Amino acid sequence: MSQKVALIVTWLLLGLMVGNGLWVAWDAHRRGKPLGEVIAWGLFSIAFFGIGLALYLIWGRHLPPDASKRGK
Repeated sequence: MSQKVALIVTWLLLGLMVGNGLWVAWDAHRRGKPLGEVIAWGLFSIAFFGIGLALYLIWGRHLPPDASKRGK
């Protein structure tokens, strides 16, 4: 594999990882999660690309929203 192709693949994967993390963070925020949880889910899904997204879709989306926002 040439160095140019390797560089393109690397940047493509990094872009997908960051995009994945941003989508997970946006979705967590939209679902009313506290800011700390939004940041944690976003960073987790960036660091563990694929696994982080799968865990968020299976487990994180089904957690109840922040209790402090329920009364509003």
